[in-house]
Amino acid sequence: MALNHTDPPHFLKACANCRRRKERCDRRQPCGRCLYRKVPSACLFPHSASALSSSSAPDREDGRASTTTTTSQVTFADAINHGHVYISPLELGASGDNDASTTTGGAAPPVVSKHYLSRLLRDPRGKYMFIGDSANLSFLQSIRKVVEDSIGECQLTKDPLRNQMVEAAPDRQPAWLQVNSTHPSPTLTLAEATRLVRRYFLATNGILDLFDEEDLLKDLPGWLGKEKVSENVLHAAYYLIFAVGAQASSEDMDDLAETCFSYGRYFTFVTLSEEPSMCTVQVYALITMYLLNASRRNAAFMNLGTAVRAAYALGLHRKEIAALFPPPECKIRERLWKTIRILDLFMAASLGRPPSTSETRDTRSADHYSASLDICAIFETILTEIYPKRMISSNVLEKVSEHHRQWSANVHRGLATDGIKPTESIDGGKWPNIGLLHMKESYYWSIMLLTRPFLQEAVSSYVNSGQRTQPEIEEQAPNSSPTKVTTKILVHACVDSAVRTIDLLRALLGYSDLPKRLPFVVNSLFVSALVLGLARFGEVSKSPVEVHLKLAHRLLALFPHDTLARRNASIVDELLQACDVVCEKRTLASQDHFRLLVRGIFGAIHDNQAASRSADQMLEHAHHANGAAESAAELSQAPQSSSWHRNVNDIASMPPLRPGSQAQTQPNALYSGAYPWEQGESGNVADPYMPSMFTNEGLERTFQFMSPTTMWFETYDETIPLFSTVNTTEPSSL
Repeated sequence: MALNHTDPPHFLKACANCRRRKERCDRRQPCGRCLYRKVPSACLFPHSASALSSSSAPDREDGRASTTTTTSQVTFADAINHGHVYISPLELGASGDNDASTTTGGAAPPVVSKHYLSRLLRDPRGKYMFIGDSANLSFLQSIRKVVEDSIGECQLTKDPLRNQMVEAAPDRQPAWLQVNSTHPSPTLTLAEATRLVRRYFLATNGILDLFDEEDLLKDLPGWLGKEKVSENVLHAAYYLIFAVGAQASSEDMDDLAETCFSYGRYFTFVTLSEEPSMCTVQVYALITMYLLNASRRNAAFMNLGTAVRAAYALGLHRKEIAALFPPPECKIRERLWKTIRILDLFMAASLGRPPSTSETRDTRSADHYSASLDICAIFETILTEIYPKRMISSNVLEKVSEHHRQWSANVHRGLATDGIKPTESIDGGKWPNIGLLHMKESYYWSIMLLTRPFLQEAVSSYVNSGQRTQPEIEEQAPNSSPTKVTTKILVHACVDSAVRTIDLLRALLGYSDLPKRLPFVVNSLFVSALVLGLARFGEVSKSPVEVHLKLAHRLLALFPHDTLARRNASIVDELLQACDVVCEKRTLASQDHFRLLVRGIFGAIHDNQAASRSADQMLEHAHHANGAAESAAELSQAPQSSSWHRNVNDIASMPPLRPGSQAQTQPNALYSGAYPWEQGESGNVADPYMPSMFTNEGLERTFQFMSPTTMWFETYDETIPLFSTVNTTEPSSL
């Protein structure tokens, strides 16, 4: 039989989504199930040029008018010119990074689908930058899709900056090439320079382990008294330390920071840019940290690359090579490698880009154990074995969780190696122990990064199943399978880590002299807020989500000088507003649900239109609703809208997070009519089982299940009087 123009070739049995879910596909483009899940752009047929062609959607069986969805075929140039490059909700597993369709021959540009351009964002200069799956912005875009499916358009989904990578672009061209001619060197007293050095160590503790504070302070007076000639390689390091310290000062010292940074980068270019050395790694790590503080992540990413290549050229990645040097230099080399690893894994996880480093050490070895290096190894496993493959196997999950358990048991033993004090505050309680905060928040972030796909799947399943007011995901059924229980634990681990992160950073509210830029803290606050906001839409936790969301917003407001912190705070505020809307919507739906039940039992006089309905009309509506529910059930079981696929032999066989009964898998919409069997805006039956409550037989069954059948007032009067007792003998009691 000949295939029509809407069908893929005969050798393609199903689209990528249906094949991954092991569901029957009608082989149209897009297929009915992808249309049903509202992901037509993810309906792709591998190795088929027709997968990108336009096609008509199949007719709906529920009587609604058929719709036509078109998957556009655009060239890369057209996409750039017409703004088709955007971040769409990531349908992980729908396609790979290397299987974009291309055309050959002539000068025609390659043909690409919008789906393959979904990870490009514009920077402040209008250029497109890659954002990967683990990135915070990718997670935020998935949340926007859930919010839009739940409450429609709102400020969060209509954010004009949603398709841009917000950064603090410099107002003018860098002046570091003219520092000697047009910009005088900053003049600092010994007290001012000492204060900047201390601020540098306060803000970067647990991240940059490049120098000893005592050595820098001891050499500082001699360095300030010397002539600043370009041959002195220490100039670059000192100026960059001053720049980072000025950024972290509570006062407004941004001009001084920019001047010191220009001088430091100038001396770096003059003395350290051509040959790799230990100083090269140090100064480029400092430049990376300064740019992170300045909310210039792409520039930081590029300069970090220079530090990484210099580190590899020196052999810092091999511990056995460091052991060939005298103990002092061996220690410096190990500290430099640890710093590079921390910066690299932070950039890779937050931007969704591949790590530039890989570990060859046994980070769990008891010999000079470093908690920072060990947690970096956990991040590397997550970023290299899960997110690039877009698949979570039980073996990897068990390996990472076991590593987490070992790390949490040994973390205090490794603090001394990392130069972090075990106390909650330092200098007699004057400042918080930011190094310890950095260590703990990285642990919670790694858990959220690992378990985030399970949370996304749980919330997606909940939203697509009709957003019932009773979150069955919270209740563990007695006959739940082990994999189902494990999935629930992973979902709650993600939410619990977010709550604990915000509780951990709550301590910052008690200090008035905080560093005004802490990019690692800001990142953890933002990730935690996104997790809690998504959990609120899925009703997956009984923890006070709104309380911690507001607390996260308050903590982000502690950093008004940080461009990225201000942007994240505005997103969290929009997420809070969306949570309020969905909470109100579900509360009203629950109230209407029970009001209709009460009306069916006792009648109603407050609604003239409802009171005028005859019993025959009610029965007719009930009969119609039951028939519609049966038709919807026959159409299809609502598939779980998941962004992740798993190993077939491992977690692929996991049951959905919500029980798969008919009542739970119907795409119930929140009803807008006077009766629950009336169809909502989407045309779906709101609750196909409520109409039976309004028939005579249904009311009789309802009364039969009421317990107790007879209630004696005497039983209550024995313990709780129906009326309060007043002692009339004492006038004071009257």
